[in-house]
Amino acid sequence: MNDKNKIFTKNCPTPERIALDIKSQGYFIYKNVIQREVIEDLRNFWLLYFGKISNNKVVRGNLILGEKNFNSYVDSSEWCLYRDFDFLWNKPTHKTTRRLNLEIHQLRNLAQGLPSDFGLTYSEDNYGFYGSTSNYPPCNGFLKIHSDGHNKEDIPILQFMVPITYKGYDYKGGGLVIINKEGEKVDVDVQMTVGSLVFFDGRLQHGVEKIIPSEGKEIGRIATFAVPTFFLTDKDIPFLFRWILSGYLRLKRECIL
Repeated sequence: MNDKNKIFTKNCPTPERIALDIKSQGYFIYKNVIQREVIEDLRNFWLLYFGKISNNKVVRGNLILGEKNFNSYVDSSEWCLYRDFDFLWNKPTHKTTRRLNLEIHQLRNLAQGLPSDFGLTYSEDNYGFYGSTSNYPPCNGFLKIHSDGHNKEDIPILQFMVPITYKGYDYKGGGLVIINKEGEKVDVDVQMTVGSLVFFDGRLQHGVEKIIPSEGKEIGRIATFAVPTFFLTDKDIPFLFRWILSGYLRLKRECIL
């Protein structure tokens, strides 16, 4: 593979290094890890994408195996953000973003002592991941402090995040914070530069403080990551919903709708 087609630079940490850093500190910021050309591709696409989407669907849980990609918006007491959901069984919303999340997910698996393809193949418990690219709009975007976890505690969530816009340039205030093991609030975004990658234990409290735009700019906080989850299947969907859906599809096939 040519250098121009690579996702990572030579500074990419080994899985062993990531595991040690997370065990020691709970989070770690690795700088100059993602190729600059990759970030430029992401930035060009997502700034345009979030500049023109309109939403009628809210961010939610209970994602279903096989559903289509979608974008969403929600403004509540818990969070305010736009978000694109990219599922591996569909055509990617953006090819480079999909590939970036795939390769970092494989690195994450190895750092957790798992097979590199864990979550990338069919399994009886429907474990996998989806790509999430979020835009916290200027003046309003935020995410309440929280921690992450699965129903199955034997698979802790090792989160990662790659910024696409940057604190100190695109916005001057707010952004990702993590409460470290000593109970101190760490401003993560202020330390992130072009090509940076952060890993953190999802069980640590973390959130996104309200985004304050830089003077003369209307750009929010845009970042991408891959979210590990257990997808629902048809056996988890109530009978009434399946009945309504099957009726809709039948009518559509018959050209009634």
